[in-house]
Amino acid sequence: MSILTQKIDSRPRLTLNLVASGAFKSSPLTVIDAGSRGGFEKHWDIYGDQINLIGFEVDARECERLNRQNAGRNRQYLPVGLSDSKGKRAFYIQKHIASSSFYKSRPEFLQRFPAWRDLIPHTAKKVYTTDLDSFAVENNLKPDFIKLDIEGAELDVFRGGVKSLSNSVFGLSTEAVFYPWRENMPTFSDLDIFLRKLGFVLFDLPVFKWEKSPLSPYMYETKGIFGPTDRGQVIWTQAIYLKDAAAELKSPKLRKKWDAARVLKLASIMELYNLEDCAIELIQTAKKYGLLAGYDSNKLIDLATPPIEGREVSYKEYVRNIKKEGPPRFIDGEKVSKKEYERYKLGKKVK
Repeated sequence: MSILTQKIDSRPRLTLNLVASGAFKSSPLTVIDAGSRGGFEKHWDIYGDQINLIGFEVDARECERLNRQNAGRNRQYLPVGLSDSKGKRAFYIQKHIASSSFYKSRPEFLQRFPAWRDLIPHTAKKVYTTDLDSFAVENNLKPDFIKLDIEGAELDVFRGGVKSLSNSVFGLSTEAVFYPWRENMPTFSDLDIFLRKLGFVLFDLPVFKWEKSPLSPYMYETKGIFGPTDRGQVIWTQAIYLKDAAAELKSPKLRKKWDAARVLKLASIMELYNLEDCAIELIQTAKKYGLLAGYDSNKLIDLATPPIEGREVSYKEYVRNIKKEGPPRFIDGEKVSKKEYERYKLGKKVK
C-alpha cells in the first residue's frame, strides 16, 4: 500500500447514501489493487459489504498475513504479480521492500539522492505472474476500478488487460514516473498515450518530488516510510484516469455500455476523489438520457454538492452562493472569502 497520494473526501454524502440504500448490493463495486502490501486503502471501507476487493502482492508471507487479518470479509490477497502475461518473471528485491520491482534500478541516477542505496536491488527471485484479462475470464470477473502501485510495471498490466480496460473498467489510480530511474521503465507519457487510446481521460495529476542530497539527508515522509519531499525534482505521480461517461452518453454507440449501476458507481468514485463537479455533470447527463429513471436525480445532485464553509447545502443554494460571491479570491495562493479579500485590498489585517 502506498502513502496517501490523493485527497479523499472524508464524508462523501452521495456515496454514503447510495451504500445505505443498498444501491450496489446486486452489483458490488469490484476493485483490483496491484501492489497491495500493507492492505487496501481505507476509503474502500465506506462501501461495507457492497464491494469486492482483490489484491495482488508477490510477497506470499504478506498475503498470508493479510488474508488471516481479513478472514470472512469480501477481500482477498493473491501471491501473484499482475503483469502482461501468465508465467514467471524476475522480481528485484530492495532494502526498501515496498519499492521492489520487476524493473531493475539505475544507480547512476539514484545516487544523486539521499537514501539511494535503499532502492538498489540486493536479491532477485522468480515470481508467478498473470495478466488481467486471463484472470478476469478465469474468475468470471468484471472489474470496475484498478489501483496500481507496482513500481514501473503499470504499463505491463494495461497491455495484459486491454479487453477489461475497453469494457468493464471505468477508473484507474495508477502510479507513474516522469523520469525512468529503472532500466526500461515506462514513464507517464507512455502510460498516457496507451490509456487515451482505450478511452481513458486524465482527471487528476498530483505530482511528487525528491530533493537531492546537497539540500537534504532525508527521503522519508515519516519514519520508515519512503516518500516525497516538499521541494526537489518532480519524479512521480499517482494519476487518476476515468472514462468520460458524460461525453460517452452522448454517443448512441457508447451509451449502450452504461446503465444506472455503472453510472452511480462512477459518480461515487468521482465524489471520493473530490471530483464533485464531474459527478454532478454525470448525473445530470444520465438523467437526460433516461438512465436514472428509478432514482431521485435532484436528490443525488444535492448529495454530491460540496459544502460551503463546512455547511451542507443544496445544489441550487451552492450555485446561488457562487453567483453572489463571484469568482474565487486568493491571497498568497490561499483561497479567502469575499469579505477577507475586501479587507486585504484596504490594507487591513486578514485572519
